[in-house]
Amino acid sequence: MSSPKRVFVPSVTEENGNTIGLGVFSSEETAWNVLRRFLRKSHLMALKRSDVVIWDVDIVGEDGMTVLSSMHCRDCPVCARRTFWIDLDTFSAMCTGVACEAWIEDSTIEPGKIDLGWPPTRFLKRVEDVEDALRELKNLGAELQAAGNTPSEPSHGF
Repeated sequence: MSSPKRVFVPSVTEENGNTIGLGVFSSEETAWNVLRRFLRKSHLMALKRSDVVIWDVDIVGEDGMTVLSSMHCRDCPVCARRTFWIDLDTFSAMCTGVACEAWIEDSTIEPGKIDLGWPPTRFLKRVEDVEDALRELKNLGAELQAAGNTPSEPSHGF
């Protein structure tokens, strides 16, 4: 059995600066699955950041490390839980709360535009910029709140 030439390491960083490694994996897909599963519980911890790093085996120093993704945690504009993970490099954002899963990303259909959505009601929209996308999701969250849903309850639409 041969050793992998590179490994994928997901981790999270708490607000107090402590980093929690989630394992070392030979597959990028496995590393992402482990990280996503862990982030579903991010509202239970004081997390500020998550990373997926690639380490090339048998390389000394920083040349052996490549940061694949760094995401920062914010309060979700829809459900208000601290489960909204934003990757500023490849602009994308997603709420990891299973009852919410609001998302924002660069449009693949219209370059320069931003797509956003909220799966529980199949809400999809395309806007001009990130500020508009966040505003749309905040408005959706306000409508849900006004309809009687609270952030601690699963949302079932309007």
